[in-house]
Amino acid sequence: MSGQIVDINLLDRNYRVMCPDGQESALREAARQLDERLSETRSATKLTNIEQIAVMTALNLCHEWMREKNEQAEKMAALEDKVSLLQATIKKAIGEPKND
Repeated sequence: MSGQIVDINLLDRNYRVMCPDGQESALREAARQLDERLSETRSATKLTNIEQIAVMTALNLCHEWMREKNEQAEKMAALEDKVSLLQATIKKAIGEPKND
């Protein structure tokens, strides 16, 4: 795997990370957003230990991701129900028998 080392900054600390070629700007944007979230966690919790701030931020991000994943699954199920209803309505309209 080819790539290059990219410098990022999180909570005023510099990190050097390996990045696949062509993904440098995406990594920098992800680092910018993560730094923002880390700073928000630090301000909201008054934590000073960087490891604790990172863990709390990671837990919050995972919780948000799980909630969004569940919401997407619910939307997909509702959409599939609507498609099934639409298919049944079309079959009824054109006179095809049900396949139940």
